[in-house]
Amino acid sequence: MPLLRVSRVRPASRLRSTLSRTLYTFPDRVQIDPEVRDAVNSNKPVVALESTILTHGIPYPHNLALAHDLNSIIRSEGAVPATIALVKGRPVVGATDAELEYLCSPQPASDEKFIKISRRDIAYAVANGVTGGTTIAGTMILAHLAGIRVFATGGLGGVHRGAEHTLDVSADLEELGRTPVAVVSAGAKAILDLAKTFEYLETKGVHVSTYGEKGVNIPAFYSRDSGIKSPFNWPTPEAAAAVIHANSLLKLQSGMLFCVPPPPEFAIPSEEIDEAIDEAVIAANEAQIKGKDITPFLLDRILQITDGKSLKSNIGFVKNNIRMGAKIAVALANHESGAEDKTFTSPSALSSSPLSSPSPLSSPSPAHPAPSSSTAPRCLVVGAVAVDLTCDLPYASLASPSSYHHTSNPGAIHRTPGGVGFNVCLAASYSARSSPPPSFRMISAVGPDARDIYSALGLSPSSSSRAPDLSGVRVDDAGRTAQYIAMHDQHGGLILACADMSLVENLAPAHIRAEFARAKAQDGSSVSWVAVDANLNAEPLTTAVACAAEIGARVMLEPTAVIKAQAVLDLLARGDLHGVYTSSSSSDSTPRKKIDLMTPNDIELAALFEYARTHDLFDTPAWWTTLDSFATTHAFRTAVAALHTRSSIPDAVKPELEAALVSKQGLVQQAVHLLPYIPHLFIKLGRLGVVSVQLVSSAEIVGVVDLVPHALSERLRTAPGVVVWTGDEGRSIVVAHHPPLPVSNNEIVSVTGAGDSFAGVLLSELVDHEASSSETHQDVLADIGKMQKIVKRAQMASVMTLKSRFAISPEIQSL
Repeated sequence: MPLLRVSRVRPASRLRSTLSRTLYTFPDRVQIDPEVRDAVNSNKPVVALESTILTHGIPYPHNLALAHDLNSIIRSEGAVPATIALVKGRPVVGATDAELEYLCSPQPASDEKFIKISRRDIAYAVANGVTGGTTIAGTMILAHLAGIRVFATGGLGGVHRGAEHTLDVSADLEELGRTPVAVVSAGAKAILDLAKTFEYLETKGVHVSTYGEKGVNIPAFYSRDSGIKSPFNWPTPEAAAAVIHANSLLKLQSGMLFCVPPPPEFAIPSEEIDEAIDEAVIAANEAQIKGKDITPFLLDRILQITDGKSLKSNIGFVKNNIRMGAKIAVALANHESGAEDKTFTSPSALSSSPLSSPSPLSSPSPAHPAPSSSTAPRCLVVGAVAVDLTCDLPYASLASPSSYHHTSNPGAIHRTPGGVGFNVCLAASYSARSSPPPSFRMISAVGPDARDIYSALGLSPSSSSRAPDLSGVRVDDAGRTAQYIAMHDQHGGLILACADMSLVENLAPAHIRAEFARAKAQDGSSVSWVAVDANLNAEPLTTAVACAAEIGARVMLEPTAVIKAQAVLDLLARGDLHGVYTSSSSSDSTPRKKIDLMTPNDIELAALFEYARTHDLFDTPAWWTTLDSFATTHAFRTAVAALHTRSSIPDAVKPELEAALVSKQGLVQQAVHLLPYIPHLFIKLGRLGVVSVQLVSSAEIVGVVDLVPHALSERLRTAPGVVVWTGDEGRSIVVAHHPPLPVSNNEIVSVTGAGDSFAGVLLSELVDHEASSSETHQDVLADIGKMQKIVKRAQMASVMTLKSRFAISPEIQSL
């Protein structure tokens, strides 16, 4: 029975996720480190490491130091290390520090002696609770079962000298012929018959190539040149990754050997090491050492003969191999998440061949012809790019909305570009006022039907200097472009909608990280804001927020829907995201993965509040400490209640505004409770306008000349439409009501995109003011006068979109 059945086309990362969850059939017996599992599932680069070098190769404590050094090298290259071993009968993929200490420690009593574990030994070790270091063969098997495709080590086992009499051939060679894992090493161990070893690999159909330009020979472990011609050469890690990708794409069930010559400073001249090997072989023959004991015996004797020089060489080139393995793993992950396409064959070209059907390992490629922009972005937007279909039912004769159901309805259908993230990015680009306009770069994914991204979205990159930068949008050849279908009544109101966002929900974290790295390389200080669309699932969302923290950018989140808004708070409850003023898992030296600003509507705000209340987010010591520092009293509530009295909204709806502001669980109370987590909330209320509730530095509040002290409390200051409450610890709460702009029902064409227009223009203004205030370090969010103007401009954009059939009105460019 096959271990995995693929019933439909899946992207490579999704297939690997399935592999890691299903291939190993006794999960109570296997231990996969959570970081390794998450990395494999999300297509992050992972490098497998063997453990016989620790248990049988290098003595204590040098082996333990090497284990930590190798992990550090891999992490420094941006990959995740996964040392593989068996510990007391449990297969371990990604050994912990404690397990490494145990594996590297001096061996216990002889009846419990650690063993070398190859394919033949795994079942026995599991059944009998044995501890041991995995050989190359054993490591390949467990790495493959865990979904890891790159494995770096010192040197390969092979055909031993005199094998024509002893038949002593390492199981490593057989494993390379049947397990699709790429092994990075300094060739095969020099103690072997190297010529026969590579002949054997050729017979088994194993790809062998050597790092360097064409003509570089296979290395000989300690020496840079074995004298054996390499079948192929690879000049860069990307070139090696291309072979691994093609091997997966074609479903070849064989391994690959990528040889790396030892660096000159660690290499031993062939004549010198050959003499030591010959002497060691003679000693082994005299002592009648055979089987799996021969390799450790020879290596130990060579160590003695060379007076420790061989060990220094071994450690040096092992570290070099591990670094190269990490570079290859990173290159592979970058390609398969769409970040790089310069050296890879298009998977669509392969899958369209009459020789094969579409491969489940088809992987993403960048969108075309969106240019790879050389302009450093000022803002990154991570979220959905979609095609919107709007169905307008124009007649008004039906007695109730239920009359639309269970039948076909005549109407007009419009196809426009959409997706919350794209809408926000487009509105921000349209409304940019500085010259030249800042670049807003979209990070997303589309299916192959949108490969020509601008044409698919009905845009022209050359028609306007305000077109968004779509160079961060990749094409997933096995994916489906996100779609949103909405049905509107005769007044433009939403009846029902369906959103197919699966491709964007699972946006590859590696692609997000690669785009942030590209932006940082262009100008690390240019990105001041990152906007995130809550359509993203937990891992890509937290990845985007974490990347923003690493470059010091603030984060705006558009919640998109009630269930999405609640999912964001779930991440806060789990500690995957940090509150701005509450955090249980971050240290002062670690950038907090925080959301600075959110733009919910009143329904989404209520859902956020209720979720936080019922999931104990309002019952943590850090939250209570922050809330107590607000020191609010009845005077604050009284001032908030009076906001409606000086509002320009029609008198008929003022009681509705008053009730919304200060009812038992009014929106201001709800927002204040959420401020320790999200300090800037701009709440969209439709015909009642917008209410902003912010927590800002008291020292930075500026911008309202008629902000005067209030008789009720010395902490309270008010102005028309504004309440400022000065709390403790240098922070103040600023509540402002921004009246709605007039728009009649008969002017509304569609409500789709109105909220996104508001968020996009707000974002654009924040980015522009961030740049203009970079020298004064004035936080524009604390400038009450500027924020009133900014919000009004964002409301104007929202009204323009209400009057347009487009999700984002092109008229916004005229603001």
